Amino acid sequence: MLAALFPWLLSLAVPSPDYVVQGQLTGVAPGTKIYLTHYQDQWVTLDSATVDAAGYCKLRGQLPAPVLASLKVRGQKVLYQLPLHPGDNLTFRLEPEPRKEALRFTAQGSVGVEQWQQFQRTIMPQLIGSTQFPAKYRGLRELRALVRRTPDDFLAAYLTKSYLSRQASQQAFVDSMTTVLTQRQPNLAEIQTLTTRTRTAAQSEKGDELAPDFSLPTVAGPAFALSSLRGKYVLVDFWASWCGPCRAENPRLRSLYQHYQSRGLEIVSVSVDANGDKWRKAVAQDQLPWTQVSDLKGWESPAAQLYGVLAVPYTVLIAPDGRVLARNLRGEPLEKRLAKLLP
Repeated sequence: MLAALFPWLLSLAVPSPDYVVQGQLTGVAPGTKIYLTHYQDQWVTLDSATVDAAGYCKLRGQLPAPVLASLKVRGQKVLYQLPLHPGDNLTFRLEPEPRKEALRFTAQGSVGVEQWQQFQRTIMPQLIGSTQFPAKYRGLRELRALVRRTPDDFLAAYLTKSYLSRQASQQAFVDSMTTVLTQRQPNLAEIQTLTTRTRTAAQSEKGDELAPDFSLPTVAGPAFALSSLRGKYVLVDFWASWCGPCRAENPRLRSLYQHYQSRGLEIVSVSVDANGDKWRKAVAQDQLPWTQVSDLKGWESPAAQLYGVLAVPYTVLIAPDGRVLARNLRGEPLEKRLAKLLP
């Protein structure tokens, strides 16, 4: 009898990978298509459904791991995001909001959904308008507290990787939180990325670390390999068109390039942009004559991960033999180092 019951008991202990996301849409015509998607190098459609005469729809499927999913209503540009775990049974509502193009979106059914809505409602608005914030900034304090409260939920890893790790002032917290998350959720891709980045970023300047090679498309199109500059001093500059401090640093870099290029210095700017038009426009506006490369994968760029880039601007100074001489030198410290190397 126990043998017959054992498979059934075991099935209760293992979460089902099947998920269900169902909801009601008001102000949307019956027959409208709605899509459940998520981004993984490109947009992937998980499921789609048609809104019935009463405004209801149901999306379902299977997931191997949690994702930040998005609901998209055909004919609308807005995406409505919600974390989705294997086995979730979530409900949502989309309804018109006066004087707003987007519908009002609410969801429930998991700790992650509640956490995400709190983040979007009270914290995310505080993180708009700048790329870097001081350590004691209120929005960052609230985000740290939110992450600490739910270390067993996927969203804690997602928020740490996608928001806190981008802040230069948060690296000590990110390192300690990565340790906690690795113990709680070791198999998540977000945590594996965090572990790799923090380990790479923490490498000491021993003088024998070789700069990892990469090959990326240039503004003009053809691929460029970092190793092609072996024999010269190279400053690899990680930046983005939307990064205010990066753009403010560009005139200084242009001056250094003009002064030191004839003495053996090359600069390679690696953009973590995802929008090619904005990247190319920024390169033209800032009049950057040195090599400009990007795979337009944003923060998921393998080159940025290879160098443990957690925030921009970020620089790596490389010797002619390919050794890493220094990381994250900018401003006066960079000028002094170049003056010493290339008198």
